[in-house]
Amino acid sequence: MIENALSELNPLKTLRNDLGECVMYYVELKDLGEFLIFEFQGKTNYVKVMRPFPGRWSCDSALYNPRGLYVFDLGKGITGRDIISRIEAISKWSQTMI
Repeated sequence: MIENALSELNPLKTLRNDLGECVMYYVELKDLGEFLIFEFQGKTNYVKVMRPFPGRWSCDSALYNPRGLYVFDLGKGITGRDIISRIEAISKWSQTMI
């Protein structure tokens, strides 16, 4: 569960939606904007961090969407620092695309 990691980000807004195969979080951060974080649990737990995209937000659409970055739990857990590093990378990439 990444709720503790998300609280480290001090979000302006967080919405949680259990989609069955994954849990989706909509997170709004003060200086970085809006992000979707999809949490998947299985043999290896991982999250995919991405900007909101047009269409239906589902576990499959998140996995098949080519944009976004992953964080894998390799035994140490997923921390807020892991997630914010992906968010910052996406923000920098988004700014260069404008």
